[in-house]
Amino acid sequence: MYNRCLIVAGVLRQGNQVLLVRQRGRGDSSDAWALPGGVVEDGELLTEALAREIREETGLEALAVGPLGYIVQLDNAAGEFQPLVFIFEVPEWEGTIRPADPDGLILKAIFLTLPEAIGRLRALPWSSMREPVVAYLRGETRPGSVWLYRRQPEGDERLVKQS
Repeated sequence: MYNRCLIVAGVLRQGNQVLLVRQRGRGDSSDAWALPGGVVEDGELLTEALAREIREETGLEALAVGPLGYIVQLDNAAGEFQPLVFIFEVPEWEGTIRPADPDGLILKAIFLTLPEAIGRLRALPWSSMREPVVAYLRGETRPGSVWLYRRQPEGDERLVKQS
């Protein structure tokens, strides 16, 4: 049985800085840096979920959700978690950074210079999270691009197509 899941995340910029969150997964002993975002709940539109996730993870209020940055699909042949991820630009927001994650998984939220943010994102252990965000923030891929990955039997993720 496949467990398909919609995920949204946002790119919030402040000058030459990008907002990242340091998060820990359930049951994980290590943490990772990522864009703020999370799972779309039943009955939510993508933009509603994104605004909620940004508010919970950063304390900021998304006033507008802008264009689609990129999409990532991960096919997991083992029948496990199969995310479909939508990354949007968030050009308008207000407030003060004050994470209030109800799950307690967000350790920190901070604006980092673009090179610092890319450096931290390059440390992500999952290709499907790391490669698209780094390429997008570097301007190496066009907005609205689609990244298709397939998890291999040995556990590695392989890029099948990027368009």
